[in-house]
Amino acid sequence: MEKLRSFLSGRRLAIIAILLAVPFAFFGSSSFSTSFTSFGKVNGLTVSSFDVSVAITNVNSRLKQIYGDDFNAELLDEGVLNTLVKNEIINQKVLLSQALKMKLSFSELDAKKLIMSEPSFQTNGLFDQNIFEATIRANGILPNEYIEYVQNTSIVGEFLSAISQSNFSIKSELVNQIKIIEQGRNVKYFKIDFDSLKNSINPSLEDALNFYGDNNLLFMDEEKRSFNYLSLSQDQFKDIIEVPEGFLESEYEGYLKSIDANKQRRISHIMIEVSNYDSKEEAYNVLNSVELDLAANLSFEDAVSQFSEDLISAEVGGDLGFSSGDSFPYQFEEALDDMSLGQISSIIDLDETLHIIKFTEEDKEDPKPLEELSSKFIEELIDAESYALMIDLRDEIEDLILNGFSVELIAEQLNLDLKKTEPIYYKNNDISDDQRVKDFLFSIDREDNFPEILELDDKVIIAAINDIVDPISLPFDEVSDLVFDQLRELEASKLIPSMQQELLSNINEESFVSDNPSIFQDELSDIKRNSILFPQDVIDVIFSSRINEANLKTTSNSDVYIFIVSDILIPSEDIIRNFLPEYEEFSESTSLVKLNTIVDKEMNKNVRDNIINLNI
Repeated sequence: MEKLRSFLSGRRLAIIAILLAVPFAFFGSSSFSTSFTSFGKVNGLTVSSFDVSVAITNVNSRLKQIYGDDFNAELLDEGVLNTLVKNEIINQKVLLSQALKMKLSFSELDAKKLIMSEPSFQTNGLFDQNIFEATIRANGILPNEYIEYVQNTSIVGEFLSAISQSNFSIKSELVNQIKIIEQGRNVKYFKIDFDSLKNSINPSLEDALNFYGDNNLLFMDEEKRSFNYLSLSQDQFKDIIEVPEGFLESEYEGYLKSIDANKQRRISHIMIEVSNYDSKEEAYNVLNSVELDLAANLSFEDAVSQFSEDLISAEVGGDLGFSSGDSFPYQFEEALDDMSLGQISSIIDLDETLHIIKFTEEDKEDPKPLEELSSKFIEELIDAESYALMIDLRDEIEDLILNGFSVELIAEQLNLDLKKTEPIYYKNNDISDDQRVKDFLFSIDREDNFPEILELDDKVIIAAINDIVDPISLPFDEVSDLVFDQLRELEASKLIPSMQQELLSNINEESFVSDNPSIFQDELSDIKRNSILFPQDVIDVIFSSRINEANLKTTSNSDVYIFIVSDILIPSEDIIRNFLPEYEEFSESTSLVKLNTIVDKEMNKNVRDNIINLNI
């Protein structure tokens, strides 16, 4: 009975992947003590190991939202995770206890219906017990605790939904928000265009040569390295692979067995619950009567609808989904072994329940002929064997390296082709364009000649440094453009402070006009927070400035903005009226946060918890 109807003891929510996968995959299924059936109580509600697992999931999910998907709980200080999980358990139990006090409920039948209707547990629109059981049982979750969790989660959901519908907005608050966010600024400003200023400077050749001589470090070559290396490729072993006698026949036999092992059989059933009758004999007689009706041309589907006492599966024609041989009770599996597709069984006794099953569908791959699969089998053989030979040779080379052999001696010992390079740069080399190879070559320790190994998907490289050419100053002729550019940038930077001072001094002078072509000046009205007329960091300073106060901001590209805010423009009543609907929608979320804070504070006033044995 339990085996058959385990799918009636759970709920597949949208969060099922997080709920089940994360706690076991991230922390490990034994990451907290499981030798206790209870971890204490909160407000009189028992805390189970499943509650702890769900709390770990929720905490981990929030931490990853904050710190990114690569977050590792081991980075937390000792005891921090314990505290976070404990608080999460308390919060969930407090919500549940409050909801129960309010007489909220969610029936077991409703929980079962959720399972049957969840697409993730369906195949071709029908509930698939095999998928459900694989998900639940693989994570060690007991059906009874899972259905209880479903009901409790739904109760809390109803409670939170009621809270969310209780939020409210005060119009005066919204109006103030609009006045702040939608206000504008009138701005008078100067802009020093750094690129324009830099390009207006024309250093002499003498200045450039002096700058080059004083700043050799800016114009150095990159380090170059030459290598001695060996390259092993999986392809070089493929021609020596031989296909053993009888290989194809053996592979094909295994292929046929795998098809048979992976077949899935689907059944429907009619169930009689023995406990509903005065005796098992009476229950048997009821189902025997159904069996006789089936023999007298009553359709199986009609029989399910009229007589089956498994109400949930009866809604879908008695369907119990697929089994690959181990999902149904063994009595069902044994009966199926002697049944053909469409056949109906005799009565099957499972002690507490009696059943008649129908073999409704078989999902089995049609085998392909050997001739069609031969090339695939041979290709897989050659691929596996050639890779194994390459790895064997790599292991042999590794042993030689540990015994002090150089790349040259390894090549001689194993009769391998030794390759040597001219000095090469990191970016441009004749070994490989693969970034992994470049990083490997230029990370080899330059202090010794110890060979190192890089293993790629189908290739192995063994390399050692032959020579290193340290960076040198490049001739002036090769870097003259860079020298002049760097010198212009330096000279422009020297001019900026005096230009800034002049502009700051004249920002309030209406008649001031700069004759410097690198200085742009203008006045703009009603600049908004989302304006694209200024860089965002300048906008931020504009909206934090006082009226008629001179401000200066240098941007990331070295442009300089000097400005004053001459007026702050508050939105008119018409503008406020137009924005109100949009802000009311936005305010729902903010007011809900406020309301939830109030509710949380009230519910946690008298929390009673004695959580124990929580050692994560």
